[in-house]
Amino acid sequence: MDVAVVHLVVGLPGAGKTTRAKELEARLRALRLTPDEWQLGLFPEDGPTGWRSPERAVHRDRIEGLLIDVGLRAAERGLDVVLDFGLWSRDERSALRRLAESVGARAEVVYLPVGLAEQQRRVAARYAADPAQFLLTAEELEGWHAVFEEPDADELGGGPVPPAPPGSTWQGWAAARWPSLPARYGSSA
Repeated sequence: MDVAVVHLVVGLPGAGKTTRAKELEARLRALRLTPDEWQLGLFPEDGPTGWRSPERAVHRDRIEGLLIDVGLRAAERGLDVVLDFGLWSRDERSALRRLAESVGARAEVVYLPVGLAEQQRRVAARYAADPAQFLLTAEELEGWHAVFEEPDADELGGGPVPPAPPGSTWQGWAAARWPSLPARYGSSA
């Protein structure tokens, strides 16, 4: 039996992540997990602008934690999974790569770069076509480019997962990042 693959779809808003995730879902017969769809479905009051408040932002983290659990359980049973999260930080991707390994799966980083001008065009077109989408300002998009950590060659090539930050394990880091993530993945992750 082939090892399940957890596809980590990485990129900024408007990069084409959900389009690629849907393509992977169809081609691989994979389970696609897209937090935006869940957040808008569960908390319609959050969108298109309500997600900016700190008390609403926690919805996203809790949804992601639960979706990671569902995805890892599916991967553990041999089903390919597509996590359409964005995953802007190297630490997020490293933690998920390690967690995928902990359930006998392998992770693959799928990176979709997008320049700022093209990103702004796509986000404006998406919102114009569907005003229920999250409304993003030009200032937010510019700021996010500054904090986004592009995957390096090791991540893209499936190289070794780097050590967790000092004083932590990847499981501990993940539990702090995604508060709803169950502890079942072990402290050595």
